[in-house]
Amino acid sequence: MEEGRPWAEAFAVRKGKVVAVGTTAKVKALVGPRTQVVDLHGAMVMPGLNDVHAHPLDGGYEDLFMCNFPPSATFEEILQRVRESVAKAQPGDWIVGGSWGGQIMATLSTEAARQALDQASGGHPVLLRDISFHNRFANTAALQKAGIDRKSEGPAGTSIVKDAKTGEPTGLLIEFGAFAALEKAMPPHPRERQERAAAHAVARMNALGITGVQDAYSSEDYLRVWSGLDRRGGLSMWYIASMPAVPMAPGQKAGMALVKERGSFQGPHLEPRFVKFFLDGIPPARTAKMIDPYLPEPGQGEPGNGPSYFTTEELAKAIQPFDRMGLGVKIHAAGDGSVRMSLDAIAQVRRVNGVKGPTHHIAHTSLLHPSDYPRFRQLNVVADISPMLWFPTGLWMAMVPAIGPERAGRFFPNKDVLGAGALVAGGSDWPAGQATPDPWIGLEGLVTRRDPMGIFPGALGPEQALDLATAIRIYTLNSAKAMGLAQRTGSLKVGKSADFIILDRNLFKVPAEQIHQTQVQATYFQGHRVYAKP
Repeated sequence: MEEGRPWAEAFAVRKGKVVAVGTTAKVKALVGPRTQVVDLHGAMVMPGLNDVHAHPLDGGYEDLFMCNFPPSATFEEILQRVRESVAKAQPGDWIVGGSWGGQIMATLSTEAARQALDQASGGHPVLLRDISFHNRFANTAALQKAGIDRKSEGPAGTSIVKDAKTGEPTGLLIEFGAFAALEKAMPPHPRERQERAAAHAVARMNALGITGVQDAYSSEDYLRVWSGLDRRGGLSMWYIASMPAVPMAPGQKAGMALVKERGSFQGPHLEPRFVKFFLDGIPPARTAKMIDPYLPEPGQGEPGNGPSYFTTEELAKAIQPFDRMGLGVKIHAAGDGSVRMSLDAIAQVRRVNGVKGPTHHIAHTSLLHPSDYPRFRQLNVVADISPMLWFPTGLWMAMVPAIGPERAGRFFPNKDVLGAGALVAGGSDWPAGQATPDPWIGLEGLVTRRDPMGIFPGALGPEQALDLATAIRIYTLNSAKAMGLAQRTGSLKVGKSADFIILDRNLFKVPAEQIHQTQVQATYFQGHRVYAKP
């Protein structure tokens, strides 16, 4: 992945770092009596992958302890998964999980849907999230725990959805403020389970070839779990934390209070160096901030452009002290209006603090106005293209009624953003963006713009397809640069950490439609093998 030398025959590792790259003859000259020599007989090796946007503790917890189902699940399939979870639950347990897709949002907007969930739940409180993590679906027992009834209203920019005929809550809750009381009422995740979930997440990501991750939301509790794992020697990947600007749970430090304590979490592989902001919601729920209005809904009046949680001036003022400290920010901005607001706010910060401040991220960058493409390079802002929705999906299809096929067809203009000089980095948003952290699905989608799993037909903006070498760079060196790790990892260069993976195929010699089938044979982190395929 190095400029001028994208390929080499062999390399050598000593004390966890690359010490030579070049011809087989050159590297063989370094072999001594205690050297371990591995002949791969022509297999492809590449740098470990870096996921610039994930929620690994949530993903690990969902894998081990929650009621999981794919975003393509029908309502009846979701009810069946709830029944299966109830059969294994203890008295008093909540049934929690996800992730439902936006295509069933209309179904969940009726009292009949909540009643069906009540029947499946056996009296247990149930709280199911959608694929974006921005919306929830709850049964009556859960709503009662939070004191939500037909008189309840969500804060501005959120919605406790009511049945159009009866006025009763349907159980559908749009955006964080609407379900905050529910999550507060839930019993906390036991620490022992969180620690198991973190270890599971690392093992799962290592097995997929991932040796670096940026946690897109690292709460105080989560940082304690990850820090403990790192100090016990169990964190076999680089972990970059994004500390919340605003607390999402009572009693949790956030913002400057958490930033000032970041040194207590720092470890050999863990660095808290970003602060996370949420600026808007998501387009299917009409809660993303758009430049042009949403399409009208029958009987709903003027559609509007969607809310934002800050004004441009408020956001700039909030970012400024972190920028001055050298900390980057990662801003959730799902609409083209919120992307523009984020760029405008960062431009204000650059004018005040200077242009040589830290790199900032705008997360998702799925809907953008063409005039904003060059501003990413000008302002040193990363286009965090996450989650893996650069091909047709259920969430994308749910967007079409809200913004229309023309705007939806411009979703993830990756080639144009790269052409404007932006640093584009790739992530999974696991488990919020998809049910797996598998980067090979994302890599194939970047190249084909088609659903690698074959569930959804057609191509999404095929003119935005990338060549394979560029797609790999997005997942390796570009993401390392975005995370502040480019001097340490992202390419196989003398002096860098020996983070590399062995593949079962040469990606450049198989049809693009087979990339998602790639199997990692082994993963090495700092020169140590941390995964071997059974």
